[in-house]
Amino acid sequence: MDQVKNISSINRIIKELPNDVVIGEFAGRDSVAAIIKALEDESINRILPVASFSPTEYGDFKSLESNYSMMVDRIRDLYGSKKVIFPLIYHSNFDLWSVINGRFVDKIIRKFGFYSPCIGCHAYLHLIRAVIAAKLGKKVICGERESHDGRVKINQLPDSIDTYIKIARHFDVGLLTPLRHMEDGTEVEDLIGWNWEEGKDHQSCSFSGNYSDIKGNVTYDENKIKAYLDNYIYPVCIILGELIIQNENATKKEMMNKLSSLTW
Repeated sequence: MDQVKNISSINRIIKELPNDVVIGEFAGRDSVAAIIKALEDESINRILPVASFSPTEYGDFKSLESNYSMMVDRIRDLYGSKKVIFPLIYHSNFDLWSVINGRFVDKIIRKFGFYSPCIGCHAYLHLIRAVIAAKLGKKVICGERESHDGRVKINQLPDSIDTYIKIARHFDVGLLTPLRHMEDGTEVEDLIGWNWEEGKDHQSCSFSGNYSDIKGNVTYDENKIKAYLDNYIYPVCIILGELIIQNENATKKEMMNKLSSLTW
């Protein structure tokens, strides 16, 4: 997308912002609801929404701009000029996604007896925003929910969310999860304030539903996922996050070299 900004242009933008600005992850319905919910906190008054993508996404990207406009209108209706939403920016790092989620698939399966790109993808999405947030208000708002009207997503299991929070905390960033225990989707709809059906009006992913059977049933081994989180996702994200902080334009080769000392 032509709106995607490199890290140099991101840095120019954030240098002009107050240091209490909070990053708002901007993606689907839950992330928008999370931003609106987080603004109930009197200490959160300025939000920079950041849209980030994985290389597996396709389809409707144009709706991001209209969803952003509707969110701004909703927040203006709720708070007037008391809350500030800065223009939406875009930033992705496909090399980082590839190293975390693609390069070691065979070894991950052999080591942990389990693989799904969804957990690592969410870790990636939180990590690249956390690196930006570390230069501002050191907070990122995300829309992770443990249950979606009773449906389970392995990338939003309690252990998964706890790991994302732990990764952000390593970089002195708080990952805020205001919807974490909001199971009822109607609560999300009420926060948003307009008719936005779940799963609609945003881009799609090639791997959507990969951990469920043909009927949509989800089965998983909690111990295998926990081992994968503790012994792969967490250390890999810490190593790569530290590399990016030191070298914001690190190449895929440099990322791979940095992981060469990892034993797992």
